[in-house]
Amino acid sequence: MNKNPSILSFIFIPALLLCLATGVHANDDLLEVLRDNRTISAEQYEQLKKKREQEASQKNSKGFEFGKKGDDFRLKVGGRIQTDAAFYDENTRFGDGAEVRRVRLELEGRLYRHWRFALGMDYSGNAVSLNDSWLGYYGIRNTNFKIGHFKEPFSLEELSSSKYHPFMERSLANAFVPGRNLGLQASFNGANWTVAVGGFGEGVGDNRVKGEGHGTTARATLSPFGNSMHLGVSGTYRVPQDATSSATIDSRPESHVTSIRTVNTGTISNIDHFTTIGFEWAQFLGALSLQGEYMIHNIERTQNANAQLDGGYVLASWFLTGENRNYSPSKGKFGMIVPNKNFGDGGPGAWEVAFRYSFIDLNDRPITGGQQENYGASVNWYVNPKIRFQLNYQHANTDPIADNLNLNIIQARAQVFF
Repeated sequence: MNKNPSILSFIFIPALLLCLATGVHANDDLLEVLRDNRTISAEQYEQLKKKREQEASQKNSKGFEFGKKGDDFRLKVGGRIQTDAAFYDENTRFGDGAEVRRVRLELEGRLYRHWRFALGMDYSGNAVSLNDSWLGYYGIRNTNFKIGHFKEPFSLEELSSSKYHPFMERSLANAFVPGRNLGLQASFNGANWTVAVGGFGEGVGDNRVKGEGHGTTARATLSPFGNSMHLGVSGTYRVPQDATSSATIDSRPESHVTSIRTVNTGTISNIDHFTTIGFEWAQFLGALSLQGEYMIHNIERTQNANAQLDGGYVLASWFLTGENRNYSPSKGKFGMIVPNKNFGDGGPGAWEVAFRYSFIDLNDRPITGGQQENYGASVNWYVNPKIRFQLNYQHANTDPIADNLNLNIIQARAQVFF
C-alpha cells in the first residue's frame, strides 16, 4: 500500500530537524533514501543537506573538547597561527618583511558546573607572553564574574577576536583602547543587550597606553531591532602609575610587520587622570554590514594644559558568496564566519571584500603626537570556518608633525585556528 508522502513528511521532517538541532546529523545516504522514496521533496532534500553541511562545518569550531555540554567538568583546547608578509613603498624606512603575527595555545574549561577558567599563551616574536588567564563564576542566570587577566570591556573592534576581523589589523583608533589588564569584572546580558563593569590595574605586555595605572571600565550594548543593528558605548577612567604620573600613546600604520610608530605623543607627564569614551555602531543588511566607532581621550594634568585627543573608523563589509558576519546580540561582538559551502566540498568557500577609513589625532597643544588618516581595502577568502587567506591594501597619510608621510602598504596573511 502506498503511503501518503505528506503524512510521512509530517512525521519525518520534524524528526530530522530535531536531530539537526541536537547535533545528531542525518547523513547524506539517509537523506537520499528519503528523497528517492518521495518522503521529502527535492527542495526539502537540498535545504536539509545544506543545513547538515553548515552544522558539520561548525562542529569543533572552538577546538578539541573533552567532556560534553552539561558535564560538571569540561576542557576545550584551541589555538591559532597567523603568518603575515608586508611590502612598503618607503622600504628604506619601514622595511619589507614577514612575521609570525600570532601563535597561540588556549585552554578553556569548566569546574563543578558553575566555575569556568581560561589560559592563553602567545609564542610569536621569539617570546612567550600571557593573554587570557582568568577564573569566572557563572552560577547566576545571565550574570558572570571574572577575576584575572583579560580584555577590559571596551570597543566592538577590540572585543571581537582577530580571527574574525575583515582587516589584518585593527584601526588606528585602537591606540586608545585599554586592552588586556589584571582586574575584576561583573557582566550581565539578555537576548539583545549586554552590560559589563570592572576595576583594572596594569596588564602584562598588551597595554595600548603605556603607564595606564589603575581605573574603572564599563561597556553597554543594545540591539534594538532584532539582529539588524548594534549600538554600544564604553568608558574608562584611569589614574596613571603613581611613580611616574605619565603615559604614552602611539600607533603603527595598521601594519604590524614594521615596528615604526607613525604617530607618537612621546611621554606625557604630570597626568592626574585620563578618561576615554567610545561610541559603537553597526548595521547588518544580509551580506552587507556597516560598522563604525569614535573615541574621545581626555587628559587631565596637574601641570601644563589639559588635552583632548580622538580617533575613529568606518568600515563596510560585503560577502560576494552570500554569507554574513556572525554577530551575537547577547555578547555584543562578532563570531566565526561559516561559508555556505566549504572549498574542497564542492563550493568556493566564502569571499568577502571590505573597505575602511580610519583616523587618529594626537595633537592638542602642548601635545604634538601627529595626525594620521588611513584608507584600506581587504579581500578575504574563507576556505572553511578555520582557514582564511587575507590580502590588504593600506594608504596612510600623516601631517607635518608626523613627517608628512604618504605611505602605501600591501600585506597578506595566512590563518588557521582550531
